[in-house]
Amino acid sequence: MKSKLSAWTLPVVALALTSCAGGAATASGEEAATADAYVAVTDQQGAVPGFVGAAGDAETERCEADGDGWTAEGTVTNPETSAQGYRIYVAFNRNRDTRGLVQVDVASVAAGATESWKAEAPVAGDDLSCVLRVERFEPQG
Repeated sequence: MKSKLSAWTLPVVALALTSCAGGAATASGEEAATADAYVAVTDQQGAVPGFVGAAGDAETERCEADGDGWTAEGTVTNPETSAQGYRIYVAFNRNRDTRGLVQVDVASVAAGATESWKAEAPVAGDDLSCVLRVERFEPQG
């Protein structure tokens, strides 16, 4: 299953979810609760200097309920002639309602190579879809 989102839509979703971040699932002892909203983003979208939108570089191979939450995983393929870093924001959506937003960083993908990525969110719900925002940039650091 492939899911893609235009580059301008997800920032709006992220801003909306930011206000819900206080309701995110948190661990209590060894037990994590399933939440109605979950945000695991450490970097603002578009924060990497010189990034380009690269939704076409990423594939979603799995998007499904998994235990007490949802898991998305797939691959990212670098079409460039030099190594590239990727930041993938995965939104777990039901219709127009974003239930979770997770950031996945892939530090460096060699030219022409493919790497795997995985995102997990302890969100409840049936029939969610996984929507990606993908940023490609020169490796940092």
